[in-house]
Amino acid sequence: MSTSHLLEPLECDEQPDIQTRFERFQHVVSNYWKNILIGLLFQIVYLTIVVFLTYFLARENICEADSTSTSTKRLPIYSAFPTSAPGDYSCADGFTYVNHKCWKFVTGPQRRADADKACFNLDGSTLFSIRNEQENQAALEFVKDQKVDNLWTGLMYYADDPFSCTWDVNSGTTEAYHNFAEDHPNNEYGDCIYYMTTGTQAGNWANGSCTETMSFVCELPATVYDKNCKYNYENYCYTPYNQLETSRDAKNFCASSGSNLTSIHSANENRFLVSILPSYSIIVLGGFAFSKNVVLWLDGTPTIFINAILINRGNCLFLSSQNGHWFGYDCLTEKAHFVCKQRISGQ
Repeated sequence: MSTSHLLEPLECDEQPDIQTRFERFQHVVSNYWKNILIGLLFQIVYLTIVVFLTYFLARENICEADSTSTSTKRLPIYSAFPTSAPGDYSCADGFTYVNHKCWKFVTGPQRRADADKACFNLDGSTLFSIRNEQENQAALEFVKDQKVDNLWTGLMYYADDPFSCTWDVNSGTTEAYHNFAEDHPNNEYGDCIYYMTTGTQAGNWANGSCTETMSFVCELPATVYDKNCKYNYENYCYTPYNQLETSRDAKNFCASSGSNLTSIHSANENRFLVSILPSYSIIVLGGFAFSKNVVLWLDGTPTIFINAILINRGNCLFLSSQNGHWFGYDCLTEKAHFVCKQRISGQ
């Protein structure tokens, strides 16, 4: 059989063979341009997603690295912790660790009452206290590079006896230690105690008018760092809740997360708690008052500080953020906001 039919010329309505690469390219483009366009768009979207995810993950790692490095510097507070301190202890943001305390120097001279308020607004801190010779010398070292002559302290003068001067929020007296300059304290000069930082009197204390303006140092206790705790004070984490509950229901709510309804063991802790609450608010405390002088804490901790002033509407304790005082209300019917308190692990 002849094979010549394999070489027969093509009919006119048939397309010629595409011989060149350019012709093949034109053919593909003209017949498949929609598919090509869709493919290109898909590749662009895919590459965009890859670039975005790579950038996002890289940024996340950078943030984590920054967070790790920050945790070795300074609560804080409270609010951006921590500052370097021995062991697990840290200070609030802007505070410096000094002898197991956290101090923050504030340069703007203010009257004594305004200085105290400024400290309160810094995580509920107080004007600094000096309880021994070591702390007295540490204060000089702390402000040696600051150009100030005097600093307000947290000490108040109420009588001629230097041993009867009282540290803020009744947190102790000068009975164990003081370093008054000669002729101080003197009731002719004023009720507020300041710390002298220059000249031959450097390190000595004196009393003067509370309306004078001076720089000052705010103080917080050192605390254990916890990256998940917003309100961190002296090794405990405090978590406020906005819902209204009775004392029993608030206690059970805190217990469900392994914490306790708040107990208070010092005037400074009371001050800190008030500082994290909205103005003119009331919270349930984890305490039961038999009278304004007899309080039992439901978490089993000892009663070493009481700030109750009126127990006539019930025996469950409530705290007012307006003045920090405690009141007794009916345990079964009265509801309020509350704060759970949990010891930070590691201590």
